[in-house]
Amino acid sequence: MANRISLYTSEPLRPGADIPVFYEVEAEGDNRVALYRGDGPDAECVTFEYAPGKAGLVWFSGLSTDPDQDDAISPGPYLLKLQGTVAPGQARGDSVCESVTDLTEPLPLDLTSDPYFVTSSFTTANAIPGQPVCVPLAGLLTSFGRSVLFAKDSGDEWLSVSPAGEVTGVAPGATPGGHGHIVVTAHDADDLNTAVATVAVSVPLRAETDPVADRLRVATWNMWYDATRVLNGDDKVIRALLEENIDLVALQEVHRYQEPGTVRRLAERLGWYYHQYPRLNDDPIDDKDVGLLSRYPIDHDASGLGEHYLRTAVTIGALTLQVCTVHLDHTSYGPDKAPPGTRRFTPAVQAQEDASDRAEEMKDHILAPLTPFTDRADEQPVLILGDFNSPSHLDWTSEVSTPPFNWPATQLLEDAAFTDSYRAVHPDPSANLGLTWSPVTLWRQELQRVEPLDRIDFIFHKGSRLRPLDSHTLVTGNPAPAEEHPAWEDHPRYRYNTWPSDHAALITTYEIQHPSLPPQDSSIDGRND
Repeated sequence: MANRISLYTSEPLRPGADIPVFYEVEAEGDNRVALYRGDGPDAECVTFEYAPGKAGLVWFSGLSTDPDQDDAISPGPYLLKLQGTVAPGQARGDSVCESVTDLTEPLPLDLTSDPYFVTSSFTTANAIPGQPVCVPLAGLLTSFGRSVLFAKDSGDEWLSVSPAGEVTGVAPGATPGGHGHIVVTAHDADDLNTAVATVAVSVPLRAETDPVADRLRVATWNMWYDATRVLNGDDKVIRALLEENIDLVALQEVHRYQEPGTVRRLAERLGWYYHQYPRLNDDPIDDKDVGLLSRYPIDHDASGLGEHYLRTAVTIGALTLQVCTVHLDHTSYGPDKAPPGTRRFTPAVQAQEDASDRAEEMKDHILAPLTPFTDRADEQPVLILGDFNSPSHLDWTSEVSTPPFNWPATQLLEDAAFTDSYRAVHPDPSANLGLTWSPVTLWRQELQRVEPLDRIDFIFHKGSRLRPLDSHTLVTGNPAPAEEHPAWEDHPRYRYNTWPSDHAALITTYEIQHPSLPPQDSSIDGRND
């Protein structure tokens, strides 16, 4: 068997798409597949993936539209090299690609700069007969600076697209389960005969007598510093939201260091409604780092906020949801004090939890001011969701007999008649862990220990009009760990992760029981603060 390397795809290669590479080696060892920018002897190593065993696949999924970034995988020529054991004295994991042995001739590849859509197809919000549909597509296209025009390739007569990429139409009468379809092609503005990218859009149609929606997919997702820790994080966030068909998502670690801020920027690209925590302080780090994206209208006049939460009134026809996004105190993380490998709420864990503000936050600064809304949750369901920075009392055993007996943030919500949607669907914590922390943080350098993994992101609901049908966590790809290791200082491997966060997202699908009222006009313009 000879050493060999080959591309495991026949598709055109472009930034943003996964680049699968097949390798085969005669002898196992510390082998790797390295990606070099350039096509000659001066080509520079960008990143590499280990190649364990005698054969297998490695994936490169980095992306950047900025070729000035040293670690970007942007359009241009590249070389793939299958390399052998590192030279004596060189530590495994060093990001320097010199001092290794090339096992094959370099494999050249070119990444095209042709425009592309972040996803090849997606489904919009539901449409009611007689109501207008408007779906902007320009924000979903990465064009690398090229000028493009949009045109309808195929689809239903009632749907059309403007040259600027806005799909419009008036929904026709339909039976439940019907869909409108349109396929849109982006053309080079200088050569209209050249199609450069295509996307398929599906519009679910409701019958005239139906409510706007009878199911709702709700997510909570910590953005890991505005999804900036990976290359082109915004594209990866948008792709995940569209491919998972999310209706509304609560975001944490979204800031307003620069306007318009992460929440608004994502909303404008998606064509969704949004609500972001306002700038209240000169230093934006002092403001709450939360926001909400929704495919359904937001009533800003009926929304509000507190120092520790953002409350968003989302209107789905005649039904209003009060969606409260939270991000609790991150200090004094309790599982750090648990016996390794256990989920026991010990006196040491209790002392650590007491040192945080999470219980006070939930009791006095979230639940107390929300009482007027939680008291009428059967009329307007209330969701409290976000990153709690603590596990659930439903998942841990307790060894203490004085308050807090177990994790107080989730216990306080249960005492207030809220339901943990994930545990409602998966009641056995030993069978379904539901881990959201962390798919990439696996080692705590400052503590010199393995990171205790747990379920710390939650979607709680109160009110008889919501019933959870499904709840699951989401992580895409096979993310590299965010190791604090000197080998990755220049080119950390997690920068190339397809998954743009250090948390898993949590997604709950709800069945909606609507009030017996006629549907309201859902054409409210809520796409502003």
